[in-house]
Amino acid sequence: MSARLILLLAALLFASCGKPAEAPVTVPPPLPEGAETADFEAAKEPGAPPRDAAEYWGVKPGEALPIIWGDLLPAGAEEELARQQAEFYAMLEQRYQANATSLYDADPFGAIEEGSDMDYMPQFGTFDTVEDYDGMRVRIPGYVVPFDFNPKKTHTEFLFVPYMGACIHTPPPPPNQIIFVRADKGVKIGDIWVPYYVEGTFGRGRFLNDTGDAAYSIDLAKLEPYPYP
Repeated sequence: MSARLILLLAALLFASCGKPAEAPVTVPPPLPEGAETADFEAAKEPGAPPRDAAEYWGVKPGEALPIIWGDLLPAGAEEELARQQAEFYAMLEQRYQANATSLYDADPFGAIEEGSDMDYMPQFGTFDTVEDYDGMRVRIPGYVVPFDFNPKKTHTEFLFVPYMGACIHTPPPPPNQIIFVRADKGVKIGDIWVPYYVEGTFGRGRFLNDTGDAAYSIDLAKLEPYPYP
């Protein structure tokens, strides 16, 4: 076969197969001129305004940011809570044993007299908090603990907690798991044993009371029943 024929066949084969495949792109395209990347850390700088809920994925402007109680625990909070509890119960056991004169006296339930210096349960935990939600409108589910248990009264202040009976049956949750709620217009709460959604402007502080100290606050905008079966 002549060289001229070989070249002709090669040209026909190339035409029938099209252009050779391009190599895959392994580098990103260049940044368009004038484009700027978003700085999601800017709101954490000293003096910067609070972040708006719309900065979170899926939350539209004006909507409340859904949060859960675990979001309010800073790093190490659970370990510190466990340490304080273990320390307290070890001290209590030592006191029982030191005062026991019989097997009955050694029983904690038989040894504690109502109103005695041992008839109390401290609030464990700390006031360490998470800064992320300061000034934001948030929405969180939980249970109401009024300061006054008259169901006919309109409540302008109450505590909000993560589980039923908290603060009523001691010990209360740690301060960073209690929210002090302020309701300017007041709300009527008929049943404290059902869960609610609390929505409003979030804050931090030291809110001290005999029921349970709180490290967080919410200025109430909305109180709604939780869709509980």
